[in-house]
Amino acid sequence: MNSPFGASSAVNDVCAFGTLGLAAVGDDGQIAISRNAGRTWSVAVLDGLESAVLTTIAVDSSGRGVVASGGLLLVRDGWGGVWHLPSYTGPGPRSAINDAAMRGLRAVAVGDEGSILESADGGATWSAAPSPTASRLTSVAIAGDGTAVAGSASGEVLVAADGAWTVAGAVSGGVTSVAAASAPVWGDGRPDLFATDGDDVRCSDDRVMFLPLPGLPDLSSQSWPTMVCPGVPECSLLLAGAPNAGCFEPLTQQWLAGSLGLAGAACAVAPGSQSVAYVLGIDGRLVRTLSAGYEAATAKVSKTRIVVGGSARLTANVRVGAPGEVRVRQRVPGRSWTTLKKLAWTSADWHRNLAVTLKPRLTHDYRLEFRYGGAAVVLAAPVKVAVAPKVTTTTASLSLRVGAVYRLSGTVTPRLPGEKVYLYTDRGGSWRRVSLQGAVKLKDGRTWVSRAFGTPKAETYHLRARVLATRAHEAAWSRIVTVTIR
Repeated sequence: MNSPFGASSAVNDVCAFGTLGLAAVGDDGQIAISRNAGRTWSVAVLDGLESAVLTTIAVDSSGRGVVASGGLLLVRDGWGGVWHLPSYTGPGPRSAINDAAMRGLRAVAVGDEGSILESADGGATWSAAPSPTASRLTSVAIAGDGTAVAGSASGEVLVAADGAWTVAGAVSGGVTSVAAASAPVWGDGRPDLFATDGDDVRCSDDRVMFLPLPGLPDLSSQSWPTMVCPGVPECSLLLAGAPNAGCFEPLTQQWLAGSLGLAGAACAVAPGSQSVAYVLGIDGRLVRTLSAGYEAATAKVSKTRIVVGGSARLTANVRVGAPGEVRVRQRVPGRSWTTLKKLAWTSADWHRNLAVTLKPRLTHDYRLEFRYGGAAVVLAAPVKVAVAPKVTTTTASLSLRVGAVYRLSGTVTPRLPGEKVYLYTDRGGSWRRVSLQGAVKLKDGRTWVSRAFGTPKAETYHLRARVLATRAHEAAWSRIVTVTIR
């Protein structure tokens, strides 16, 4: 993906909003917004803060948002508004703000000395909340019902439920990241709040107590400092570090990990209610998964070789839950890809099966692509259906007298412009090319006529026509023609 600021400035934080929205902040007072999942960005610099280091951002789909630089908090009322100082009920920030989160009209910012600021009107007005700790708070997340979770540098895990913040658990080291489900159901056995110190992952299903995440494999091979909850599949948790990221599904206790491709992970974000998640690298690069860590799709064909006129079936299971479009793309090897079929896709289509009947007249590669944010992402490795043409002869047998002259003829389906037909005989006991015949060019890519054959002696033998394989088609034989010379 394209970096928000290119190589010009550091990227200090990123957030996801809506279906395709991303927002990022960095040095030099820069704020970047993307409405197409990071394909392109628009960058603005806050007036009067051209030298400021912006450390955190939270934006929602209406354009309301909050950014922070040290102890300075700025908010915006919507896409048409400007960034400005908010109102406070009571004192404003008393220390540096380290992280902020928004969910609907609820916003929370946390910082040094255990400071917690809350807003119930989309960031317009803030008030300080009584904090149960004096430790530096490093991270905060808000669940879909407004429950907030925060973590401290001393390992405390704080939860805000029923209007009060309490310490609900702890991890062995300092909390590096917290995460919250977009659609929590408390007490159903599925964890909805998470906290980690990079090694120890704790979870809660009741907002009261945090326990080790059951079923999670040994993660000691690396540190996993950042995490997020994609909305699809349910309860999935994405953990990221270096060099790998992994997705864990608590219900099935399935863990899938793969290379992240980054030197280190700074933060992970997700728009919620999708299988999409992003990881910001410590070098400012952004990477994305469309499948919540799973293989995006598995595709196969019922037949890998057919004769022209036949058919095969492409079937696939697509593990993507996001608004977009699945495209079945095709090409003759060596040529350009074209679209065979388009299917509208939604978050509810996670794990959906699809099937397409294929009737190629030439050999084709097929692959699945997903259109998301205006960009195409290949979901699965291409599969191939090789097609053999039909080579026909105008006769199945010839009966001639010694001294007669004859030609063999036929057709090829489909049209193969520029291709040739080769003639073979079984004279001598094995099939070999007919001497002095060479290759016969197809007329209009369709019909063929051999050079003249002589019949110097009485005998019986057989002839066959053959089209050799190319990238566009398989090799093919005609039927056997019996030649009897009397």
